[in-house]
Amino acid sequence: MVRDRNLAQAARGLVASLAFFLSACASDREFRAAPFDAPEISVEQVTEDRIERTLRAKGGDTIALTHWSTQGKARGIVLAVHGFGDYGPSTFEKAAEEWRGQALDVYAYDQRGFGRNPSRGIWPGAERLIEDLEQVFALIRAENPDTPITVVGHSMGGAVVAAALGEGRISPARAVLLAPALWGGSHLGFSYRALAGAATTLFPDRRWSGDGVVRIQATDNIEALRALARDPLYLRKPSSREFSGLIALMDRAVEVAPAVTTPTLVIYGSKDEVVPEDPLRKTTALFAGPKEFRRIDTGWHLLLRDLEGGIVRDAVASYALESP
Repeated sequence: MVRDRNLAQAARGLVASLAFFLSACASDREFRAAPFDAPEISVEQVTEDRIERTLRAKGGDTIALTHWSTQGKARGIVLAVHGFGDYGPSTFEKAAEEWRGQALDVYAYDQRGFGRNPSRGIWPGAERLIEDLEQVFALIRAENPDTPITVVGHSMGGAVVAAALGEGRISPARAVLLAPALWGGSHLGFSYRALAGAATTLFPDRRWSGDGVVRIQATDNIEALRALARDPLYLRKPSSREFSGLIALMDRAVEVAPAVTTPTLVIYGSKDEVVPEDPLRKTTALFAGPKEFRRIDTGWHLLLRDLEGGIVRDAVASYALESP
C-alpha cells in the first residue's frame, strides 16, 4: 500500500516536472520573424476618406497601415493597435470615422501575422510585435513632430502597447488600453502554462477551435460577430505557438508595468468573458505614472463594437484630446 502510494506520488511528481519543463520552453518555441528595420512607404493609395499604405522593411516584410485624416488641423493623433486575430480597420474603422470628426488623425496598422499582411497566420514572436510598434510609432512621430500622439491598444494590442511603454520603446503623450491582455506573470496559473507548453512542444502549429470546450461571447453586437465570421482576413483559430506567444507577451507586459510612466487610461467591460478583471486592476496599480481604471457596466470584450460602444469611443477621444 505504501509502495503504491509512493509510486503514485512519484508519477505525479514526474508529470509535474515534465509539465514545468514544457511550460518553461513555451516562449522559446515562438517563431521569430526578421526585424522590421528601416520601414519605408512602398505603396500609397489615397481615397476620399482614408490613405492606405504599405510599409516595407529593409528585410522585405510588409505591414498594412490605414490613415484616416481629419478635416483641417489635427489636435491629436491616435495610433491604434488591434487584438489577436483581428486587423486595423476591422477593429477601429467605426471609431476612426468618429474620431476624425473630432480633430483626431487616426492610424491603425495590421500587426505582423494578421490581417492584410502576407505574413497572416505566421506568429512573429512577442519581441517582434513590440519592435513593430516601435518602428511604426517612430515613422508617424517623424511625420507629425508637433502633434501629441495617443497610442490605443485593444486586447493583445494592449499588451503590446504596455510592454512597449514599460520598455521605453515608445514615448506617446498618453495611452489607452482597452480590455488589455495583461493576464500574465503571477496572475496566470501553472495549469495554463503547462497546457500551452505541452501543446506547443508537441503540436506547435496546430490550430484549436475551442468548439465544444469553450463558449465565449465577445460582444452584444450580434451583427458585428456575424461580420467577423464572414471576414476572410479574420484569424479565428489560434495555434499552440500563438498561445505560448501570447503568454510570453503578457508576462513581459506585466513584468515591466512598474516602469510605465505615460499617463494611461485602462477601460474594461463588466461583461468581458475573455480577460478577467482582477489581474487588470492589479497590473494597472503597478503603473508608475498617472493612471485610471474605468469600468464600463455595459461593456463586453470588443468594447469599440458593443451596442453601447459609443461610450468607449467618446471616452477615448476625450482622453486623447486632454490638454497636457
